[in-house]
Order: sequence, then structure tokens, then C-alpha cells
Amino acid sequence: MNRLIRIRIGLATLVIGGLLGLGGLLLRGQVPLPNLDVDAWAQAVTGSNYVLAQILTILAYVIPYLGFWAIYALLEQVENVEKLAFWGFMFSIIGTSLAIATLGIFSFVSPQIAVRYLQGDAQLPSIISQVVTGQAAIINLSGGILYLLGTVLLGLAIWRSRSLPKWSGLLITLNGIFLVFGFLWFPISLLSWVYILGAGLWLLVGPLEQNDLPSL
Repeated sequence: MNRLIRIRIGLATLVIGGLLGLGGLLLRGQVPLPNLDVDAWAQAVTGSNYVLAQILTILAYVIPYLGFWAIYALLEQVENVEKLAFWGFMFSIIGTSLAIATLGIFSFVSPQIAVRYLQGDAQLPSIISQVVTGQAAIINLSGGILYLLGTVLLGLAIWRSRSLPKWSGLLITLNGIFLVFGFLWFPISLLSWVYILGAGLWLLVGPLEQNDLPSL
């Protein structure tokens, strides 16, 4: 398997991640925070599809790691954008990783707490809100900032490279903006996964049509 094929496999993970993210959101539906509507939250997270949907969402966050690497691999020999691509790659991965712990709490702890709430323990749901706005807030905020910065840098590197489809860079950046600022709004969250799916498809098709790719 030559390097170009490995890079194409990496780019395909952006598409796979986008599909998984869309599938997870559509399967799960809108889930309010417990401090906004605790009864609706409890019904949502105890639904039969919730845990499966959250597993798909976790995979959607993690699998594109290889796609971010593939973008850097395509640009590492392009002198004017190599640093942008490297730091974009690094920040995107670190930012995503910082969010995984909280995502795991939402995925696997929330249903158990919701069951207890529906059985009469009204105090437990506040724990989820405390985790999000309290102890984990610094980690979540740092992760969001780093992921947003990473996608902006990757998008800028693609735009300036002259060897990759520049509009795919804009889609990568929009994914970061919509994912970070729109995670509580269902339509915006859906769009964030559409953007990374579109970017992956564009990059997957585009590079092989370019004659000025860096040496691979």
C-alpha cells in the first residue's frame, strides 16, 4: 500500500466521521440540558436509541483524527503552509480529545442518573449540569477553543496551499465554528457534520485531479 492510498484512507475518515455524526444526531434527536428541562432530558436520555446514538457520536469525534493527519501529510512539503497545517492538525486532535471525557459522561452516566430521577430522586440530574458548568468547564472550554483554532488553521492552510480544493478548507473551518458554538442547537450541530462530510468528499476527489500536489 503506497503513501497516497494511505492518505486517501485518512481523508475518507472525514467522510465516515460526518456520516456517523449525522447518524448519531438523527437517531438521538434533540436533547436539552437537565437544568433547562429536566423531564424532557430524562425522557430523551433513557430512550432506546440514546446510547447507540452516543456511541456513534463518540466515533464521529475520534475517527477524523486520521483525516486531520491526512491533510497535514498532503501539505507537509508545501513550505508556505506547512506550519499552519501542522498546528491545525495538533490543535484539532488535542481539542477533540479534551471533550471526550465529558461526552462519555453524557453518553453512559446520564441514562443511569435519568432512571434514578424518573424513580423519584430529583436531585441527581443537577450533577450533570454541575459537571458541564463546574468542574469540567475549563477542560470543555479549552477543548472547544483548541478545536476551533485547529480547524481555522487547517482551513487557512488548505486555502493558501494552491494544491488542494480551497473551498474544502472553508468547510473544515465551518465545521469547527458550528461544532463549538452550536452543540446545544440541533440544526447547527447537524450542519457541523455536513460540513466535515463535504470537506472530506471534496478533498478525497480533488487532490487526485491536481497536477501540482507536493511530492508523495
